[in-house]
Amino acid sequence: MYLSDYHFHTRCSPDSAAPLAQQAKAALAAGVREICVTDHWNLLDQQGNRLPTVYDWRRPLDQWKRVRHRWPGELELRLGVEVGNGVLDPAAVDASLDLPELDFVIGSLHSQSAAAGGRGIFTVARAATRREEGISLLDDYMDMLEELVQTDGYDVLGHVIYPLRYLPPEFQLDLHPWRDRLAEVFRTVIRRGKGIECNTSAGTTVEQWRDVLALYRDLGGEVLTLGSDAHQSAHIAAAFPQAVELIAALGFRYLSVYRSRTPLFCKIDS
Repeated sequence: MYLSDYHFHTRCSPDSAAPLAQQAKAALAAGVREICVTDHWNLLDQQGNRLPTVYDWRRPLDQWKRVRHRWPGELELRLGVEVGNGVLDPAAVDASLDLPELDFVIGSLHSQSAAAGGRGIFTVARAATRREEGISLLDDYMDMLEELVQTDGYDVLGHVIYPLRYLPPEFQLDLHPWRDRLAEVFRTVIRRGKGIECNTSAGTTVEQWRDVLALYRDLGGEVLTLGSDAHQSAHIAAAFPQAVELIAALGFRYLSVYRSRTPLFCKIDS
């Protein structure tokens, strides 16, 4: 099949040191035919401080232009971005996404809402000592998802299960209590012609996606990208065979790639 990794990071993200060429070589070695680099642009830091609402494209664009044509016929390399907490200033986000070379935008939520303090979800979840704190975090997360899907600054929702990565497993939390609200989020995504991703989180999350993907599919969702969220080359395409098996078992027929923020559909069984 035409395998694609549509969520990974390079040294243009503050939490990765990997050059794009290194990530691309890892993708080739993993049998991936197309990749889209999606470096971070967060509007809040882990402490809840505001970050620039204008994205500086110079480094990401220069890196991509220098590498994109190195493997003709072997690897397609597309330019994207992962916007974190774009709900804080949708108009500013839209202005920075007006770039001719841009193919793809992931809309993610890496921080709590401004009303809750804006601290990073990673930081808050790891510090939680009571199950009630986890429930409060997920309530706030769902509030923001409902806001995010009404904006234009995304093509797919990034890692919908994100808080569950970091909450203590003994809390035994999942998104089932918020299922009705999540269904409405997905209905909005579908109605607007947008999608979601299956994010393997460097190979650590596949089975956790089952219920979320099943709900999206049952509601008629078809636009689905696959991403490793790799910050280093060892994690490019991590656990993709298991993820593809799950996606196909749930009835998805395609994975999506993007051109100028428009999805193209690649058959899973091709």
